[in-house]
Amino acid sequence: MLEINNGSVTIDGVDLSTIPRKVLRNCLTVIPQEPIFLKGTIRENIDPLNLEENDSVIEEALIRVGLWSIVADAGGLDMPMEAEDLLSHGQRQLFCLARAMLRPSTILLIDEATASVDLQTERFMQKIISDHFNDYTVIAVAHRLETIRHFDGIAVLENGRFVEFGEPDALLADEGSKFKALWGL
Repeated sequence: MLEINNGSVTIDGVDLSTIPRKVLRNCLTVIPQEPIFLKGTIRENIDPLNLEENDSVIEEALIRVGLWSIVADAGGLDMPMEAEDLLSHGQRQLFCLARAMLRPSTILLIDEATASVDLQTERFMQKIISDHFNDYTVIAVAHRLETIRHFDGIAVLENGRFVEFGEPDALLADEGSKFKALWGL
């Protein structure tokens, strides 16, 4: 996390600069555009902090994202993780989503996680995010506008600055909206 030079960033009314960095990091789970995997087992990759002692919870997360059968066929949670050989790019993103499901955080940051997946996988991911992370603050960086269309609020950035913020329907109804212009409406 970077220090900001001016202004403030708040989530649920709390100024993030007032929260110790370590505490903030523990509240935050990130799903990056390019999935990150460690050299190690499937278990070590899905639960790198070893937070979950119950295999059934890990299995349930993998079932929810449609990957348990692949993991089971590969030999289970304690098999070496060879992500490129075991999973397609879309499946690697789903694996990261399952990993996020196991973290006890309250903020989910999605950084272009659906940019390189097919439309069917994107819709599946959006459904999981909507269902599982509905009590979280979800911040999504997206160029695919459909990815964020159903979020509660949309912030439009231009040259690193917020130029617009509002509910998607309100922004789409505003003739001068930059968000609407991005849709080409």
